[in-house]
Amino acid sequence: MGRGKYTEQEALEAVPEPTEECPVARVLGPRGQNLHEVVVVRSLVTVEINQRLNRENKAWFTTLVQLPPRFRSVVWVKRGSYILADLAEQLTDKIGGEVAMVMMAAQVRHLKQAGAWPAEYEDLWDEITGSSTAPTSKDRAGSGSSSSSSDMDDMDDGGMDDLLGGGNPNRQYIEEESDSGSDSE
Repeated sequence: MGRGKYTEQEALEAVPEPTEECPVARVLGPRGQNLHEVVVVRSLVTVEINQRLNRENKAWFTTLVQLPPRFRSVVWVKRGSYILADLAEQLTDKIGGEVAMVMMAAQVRHLKQAGAWPAEYEDLWDEITGSSTAPTSKDRAGSGSSSSSSDMDDMDDGGMDDLLGGGNPNRQYIEEESDSGSDSE
């Protein structure tokens, strides 16, 4: 297997291990040139990283991270997805680190089941954006019982299952209603 296959296999199957120098971060959005703005909870990183990157002394801080070349053709980093950000070395005065791993939905579930998921991220998204655009786990649990919304839940699944592979993320899929009466003439 070539290097690309190993990278794809690593992205899909690796078990994430967050540390103080490589914490879980949530992507706020792309900023161009393989840079992504992420938010990191202050309590998850070392004092040295806090002093270097947390300029406003809040419970969270934002920084830019760079997607390394080995991941560029393998995974997509979407707004709202979670990554492991390697903040040990500051690349430039504006870039605070690089992406160590893009976390898929199964990896996030694994961390939550193991009890290693930072609880701060559950309510942090509303505080940062000023709105409740990200659905919480309570909202998903309540809406999964109806059959019409279960199809949408399968497609959405936290927005992280479709980070790999082809497909145009900008394409709008429109469901067409088929008239079964016109087919049987």
